[in-house]
Amino acid sequence: MEKQITLTPFERLSLMNQLSILKRLDPENAEDYDDQIKILHSGYTIRYGEVFQPVFEEMPIEECEYVYDVLDMHRILITSFESLTDKQGLTADDVRFRGFDGNNETKRWAFAEYLQKKGMWQETLIGGMDNHGMAMTPHRYPQMLKRYEPIKQHIVDSLSGKWQLTAEQIKEVVGKEN
Repeated sequence: MEKQITLTPFERLSLMNQLSILKRLDPENAEDYDDQIKILHSGYTIRYGEVFQPVFEEMPIEECEYVYDVLDMHRILITSFESLTDKQGLTADDVRFRGFDGNNETKRWAFAEYLQKKGMWQETLIGGMDNHGMAMTPHRYPQMLKRYEPIKQHIVDSLSGKWQLTAEQIKEVVGKEN
């Protein structure tokens, strides 16, 4: 069931004015704008969803932070792996960010795609992120983060200022047997 939306008369009038402007700027969609204006003008709350259809639900800050945490973890994994002289059986694929499942983690996937387009986490998001139907990611990343946090905390607590993981630590985070 959709969340019930209510708007004040001022909000409705403001939106109607904006839709009137859009109608003039985008005459090809004038009929749709007229319909949305009628819905708002008449206060048909059950139809407000049509007006707000192109607006996604907010992504909670915890979800955004989770995406940041996963990307940061992979940044450290990738840069640590690249600087290892002895890879000890690790491969670049072991530390590669595999993306979020576009079918089941749509908001996370879309947010990571947005960050990629903004040029953020370039070393992490370089290989693309289209993993529609990749069922392992919703479970893999929380497990990796659970193993990563104590290692990360130890590095931070040591005040070494060095964000470099050893091969053993990388293997522990990615869940690869020694």
